[in-house]
Amino acid sequence: MLQYSRLCQLIHDSLHPLTVKSSVLMTNEEEKLLLITLSQVLNKIKVWTAEFDSGSGSDSDSDNGDHVMDDLKYHSSASCCIPKITNELVFLLCLESQYGQHLAANVLVSVSEFVVASGSCWEEFMQSLCFYFERMIYKVISPSSDPPIRAKHLELLDLQRVLDNARWQSVGAIVLVLRNILKQLKQEDDAKILEIYFQVLGSCLEVIPWDACNIILADDINAPRSSWFEFCGNLLQLFCSLADCEEKNPAVRAIFNVFPNILTWCFGMPAENHNYSCQSQYTRHKILVLMIRLSSLINLNCATVVSWLHLIEKYFHDLLSESVSEPEADQYDCLRDSPFSGTSHRHLQRRVIFLYVKCAFSLTGLKEHCKKQCSCGNMKSCSKRGFTALYEWLKKHLPANIHHNRELYDDCCKRFTKSFIQLYMHEDDMLFQILLQLTYAPYEYAQPITEDWISEVVEKDILFLLSDIFDPVRLFHLFLSELHYDHQVLLDYLISKDIGASCAEYLLRCLRIICDKWNSFLEFPFRAEVERQPFPKRRKFEDEKACEHAFNKARECLLLLKKSVESLHQKDLFPYNPQVLLRRLTRFQELCLKRV
Repeated sequence: MLQYSRLCQLIHDSLHPLTVKSSVLMTNEEEKLLLITLSQVLNKIKVWTAEFDSGSGSDSDSDNGDHVMDDLKYHSSASCCIPKITNELVFLLCLESQYGQHLAANVLVSVSEFVVASGSCWEEFMQSLCFYFERMIYKVISPSSDPPIRAKHLELLDLQRVLDNARWQSVGAIVLVLRNILKQLKQEDDAKILEIYFQVLGSCLEVIPWDACNIILADDINAPRSSWFEFCGNLLQLFCSLADCEEKNPAVRAIFNVFPNILTWCFGMPAENHNYSCQSQYTRHKILVLMIRLSSLINLNCATVVSWLHLIEKYFHDLLSESVSEPEADQYDCLRDSPFSGTSHRHLQRRVIFLYVKCAFSLTGLKEHCKKQCSCGNMKSCSKRGFTALYEWLKKHLPANIHHNRELYDDCCKRFTKSFIQLYMHEDDMLFQILLQLTYAPYEYAQPITEDWISEVVEKDILFLLSDIFDPVRLFHLFLSELHYDHQVLLDYLISKDIGASCAEYLLRCLRIICDKWNSFLEFPFRAEVERQPFPKRRKFEDEKACEHAFNKARECLLLLKKSVESLHQKDLFPYNPQVLLRRLTRFQELCLKRV
């Protein structure tokens, strides 16, 4: 295609004279000339890409027709042009010039947009880029290695100048290019293009010898680590972006296999003595994000879940132990609550607790009729590990021996549950993730545990404590209370583009549980925030009054919500079909009328 010959000639004529000496070191004048040239090339490629998008692109160029025809003598096909283009630009990623490397990366991303807009050769471009990623990382890991070249036309390229200058910094630059390309592809919303991207990159990730990086990390302890950590950071960001795609993604399995290495790289070798809480807040945040996304995409077997619990306890012990009720200095200060803040752990703590609870719940849910879930064959041992994990975590936040004082027990459970809800109230997406997870409590609602299971797997005291704290009816009452029973807030959640679906799912589950456990909803033990009454009869009266108040406020909130949803739906203004939700709210209304 003439478009690719034109692009190939632009790259070669503009950049090759500046890189022909194959040196990554440049004088100030050379660097200045390179930056100007790269900027001109970038702008030209954007213009040509816009021609494709506007439908005015053609196989001829009135301003450059003669040159294109001459160039066709050397480039007869796009499949030959693409490797030459990537060879020239990837070499620039090896430059010592930070600005030159940055601009070269931008040009590569722009070339990817050109290829997508052209409607052809996308797979060839991805294969060429991943080829360099694979070869360069091989060279950095093992300088003497020489993996076979799988594509014949790549044998003609001048690979040696790229490989001789390969470093972790240049490998990290390619990873950043791949991530920026993915960001652009998500905006294009082309399933076929994304599928090819995932397949090619997934195949590349599977053949890279990641375990060899651990050997280098252990042997080369005196080497400067800045470029290594930059590579790890870029790789972690790429993996998080890959795991955030809804489309079927072959790269996810490769990421899952590499994940244990990532922890080693970011937190250090197992033999090293580390204070893991001193690691970069952003790195810890990204690792948690990746784990949460992987746990949603891959059906983790029980052995993996147990290992993840151990990893969380090891690397995030400080966040698990931190009080959930500790007040923040200023909960409206968004910067203090961000993953970039070095003074607040709340943002990270929410994710650590959510992931820990999710893993533990997945183990406690193993039952005799679910043997296929347990890959190790010892289902009761895995379930016991889940119960123990939850109990040991709760013990850090509750007074000792609370089982011996019923009044203290009730107050501690209520206070902890309320603090637990408040921890998530200022981050909506995490709020509904944790609330949905807690509606799965298998020992509380859906799957009652038998006596033989209690005797062999979990003690009754542990079971009662978990059931009281994570009771879905209590959680729902407290959730509405934290919203001040404002149905407009619930409505905003429901119509939100980001969290509307998860809010609707949570309401549907809670309404089903409430209607099936109606007495529990009516008798919600919500003691008013008043001084403890010394007289039992007076205290009982106050508690009954508080229960009645909580029920009336919750009823009013949900019925007003029903009215608002119906009104919007009748005007065709509700963003999705709310019929199922309205049916659940109608059943709730009928039960309320029966009580009257």
